Amino acid sequence: MTADMPVHIAALACSLLAACCAASGPIRQRRERGVVSLLMTVAMLDAAVLHVIAPIVWASVLVAAALVLSATRRVREGRTGGGVFSAAGLVVMAALLATGAHGASPTVALSHHGAGAGAPVLQGLGVVLAVGHVAASAHRMRRGSSTERIHHTAMGGSTALMAVAVLL
Repeated sequence: MTADMPVHIAALACSLLAACCAASGPIRQRRERGVVSLLMTVAMLDAAVLHVIAPIVWASVLVAAALVLSATRRVREGRTGGGVFSAAGLVVMAALLATGAHGASPTVALSHHGAGAGAPVLQGLGVVLAVGHVAASAHRMRRGSSTERIHHTAMGGSTALMAVAVLL
C-alpha cells in the first residue's frame, strides 16, 4: 500500500457519502447530483484502486460530462438557470485525475518528449482549482436541508483530499 492510499480511501469515502446524499432537493437536482456524484466516485475508484481505465481517459470523460451538463442546463433553464457547481466539480476532478492524483506520478506521465518540467505547473493548477471548488462547497453547505449540507460538505472534503493526494 502506498503512502497516499489512506488519503485516496478517505476521498472515496467522502465521495460515497456525497453520492448517498445526492437524493435531496428538487427532482432535477437529485438526478444531476446523483449522476455527477456516481460518475466522480467511479472515476476515483477506478483511478485509485482498480486501474481499468487510464486516468487521462477518465479526465476526458469528466470534462465531456461537464460540457453536456452545462449545455443541457442552459437549454433547459436559459441564462437565469442554476449554477455551474456540478459542472465545475467535474472539471476540477478531471484536472486532479490528469495531474496524477491516482496512479502514475505526473512527472512520469508527462515526461514523454521532455514535457516533464510542466508537472509542477499542472499540479499547482489542479490544487488551485480544488481550493476554488472547496470554497464554493463551503459556501453552498451553509444553506439548504441537512442532507444538502452533508452532500456539499462531503463533496468539498473529497475534493480537498484529492488535492492533498496530488501533492503527496
